[in-house]
Amino acid sequence: MAMRGRGCLLRGTDRLSYAVKLQPFVDEAEAERLAKEARRMRSLRQMAREIQHSDRERELEHRILDFDPKQGGEYYTRLCFVDLTKFDHDAESPLGPMNAVYKSKDDYELCEGINVFSMRIAISDVGFPVHVYGTVIARDSLDKKCVYLFQRDRDHCQVINSEAWKGMERRDLEQCELESGSLATRLSTMEVLYGVMKDAVEGTIAVEVLEGDFNGKITAKTTSIINTLVLYDSLVVGPIGDGVGAIKLMRPVVSVYVKDKLITEVHTSDVKSKQTIVFTPKINGRQDEVIIVGVNRMHVKVTWSVMDF
Repeated sequence: MAMRGRGCLLRGTDRLSYAVKLQPFVDEAEAERLAKEARRMRSLRQMAREIQHSDRERELEHRILDFDPKQGGEYYTRLCFVDLTKFDHDAESPLGPMNAVYKSKDDYELCEGINVFSMRIAISDVGFPVHVYGTVIARDSLDKKCVYLFQRDRDHCQVINSEAWKGMERRDLEQCELESGSLATRLSTMEVLYGVMKDAVEGTIAVEVLEGDFNGKITAKTTSIINTLVLYDSLVVGPIGDGVGAIKLMRPVVSVYVKDKLITEVHTSDVKSKQTIVFTPKINGRQDEVIIVGVNRMHVKVTWSVMDF
């Protein structure tokens, strides 16, 4: 009787031992099945996100596509080589001038810079004069956000009275390239003249009228490129209040080849009085000079900076 009980006990122990050994095998199989199912669900969710992202991109791309009947094809009205689901086309660049004024001589790397000299209506399909309004935006590799070159609404349009010159020849210079490009639009052909500077630094120009009532023009150019940049023209923007104080320049920032010279010219509207100032580019720092133009005493200052990227 005792032996039979002991045998039953041993057989029961064997069954229990077998069950204990089998249970981990069953759990591993179930775990693998659950893991496989989880991977499948993650894959399905990822596919769904990609499809949703692709659909959203196509929708946004369609918004910036337009048809030009004159050219007979579609064109993009905004920047398209970005992730359209994340990119804000209207965000203005917070990177103003003089971002790297205090860079040391061992803490910078020079890059190329560009000066946009003009954007002109080379051909008008509706004749002249034309009232121009709208926006011209430039973007660079620093953040691809809006840098406004021209911005006027319909109530403050600019009147263009005649056809601009055209046919500017491309010139290759040692440390800069002067180029022009054209863009055919629905009602006109626009021409852009620009210069690319190698090893460029950024010069931010500020002008203040200390005495007098200034009406005239302020321009800048470099010794490598004779084309001038118009910084201020009282005939275009109007006089500065009572003529005294800081002048709000139309474009205060100029790219200059580091071994070039920046030439700033200030003259009165009747061109009877003119002053020329030559600045030598620096990696950082400031230069200034007080000049007399006609009856005006003016303070011209340039702040130098590398273009941090």
